[in-house]
Order: sequence, then structure tokens, then C-alpha cells
Amino acid sequence: AEQEALLAADRVVWQFPVYWYSSPALLKQWEDTVLRHGWAYGTGGDKLHGKELMAAVSVGGSSDKYRHDGEFGVIVPELLRPLEATAKHIGMTWLEPFTIHSTMKVTDEELDEAARQYAALLTA
Repeated sequence: AEQEALLAADRVVWQFPVYWYSSPALLKQWEDTVLRHGWAYGTGGDKLHGKELMAAVSVGGSSDKYRHDGEFGVIVPELLRPLEATAKHIGMTWLEPFTIHSTMKVTDEELDEAARQYAALLTA
């Protein structure tokens, strides 16, 4: 069913919270189960070629912490490099990620604005 949904899509969005500078284990399990050799990559594995892949992530820390000179010393797109590599390996086009920061203390107004930006990005 997951592979059929992927075949029907032009753009795939992996939406998840960043946990300890990584994606949740459930996403990794999904990748292992769905993105099979001979289907997504390898001999005959071209089913996702030309489709787009984007990550939409939430992080608890503020954007000033996710800078090279910030507390964590890394920017969010760098944390998502394994997903970018996966996209390239399976022939998908990696899109710029959507990130919402400070999710533990985001205001309703900030959340509404982020939702508008996200919706606009998804429909562009």
C-alpha cells in the first residue's frame, strides 16, 4: 500500500519531529520496509525516479541554536543529509526542507504563520 501511494504521488513529504538531531526510528523502519532493492534502487529499482522528496520538520530549539556559531553548531539541513542522500540514491529530487523552530514555546500566531508558509510551499 505504501509503494502504491508513492507511485501515485509526484511529491513526497516526510513530516516528523527531529529527535536528538535525527529522524525518528519509525521513519528509518519505513525506509527499510518500503524502499526495497529492485523497486526503489538497484536493478529495476527506478519506481521513484523523477519524483520530489521534501522533509518538513519541527525542532524544539530556537533557530539561533541551529547555526554554525550557535549552541548546536549545525544547521537543520545538515542534520537531514542522510535523507538527502537517500533521495539521490533512489532517483528523487531533494527539495529544500521546511523547518519550524522553538516548537515547545511557539505562539498561536507563529504557528498560524508557519502553517500558511507550509501550505504555500506544498501547493507551489
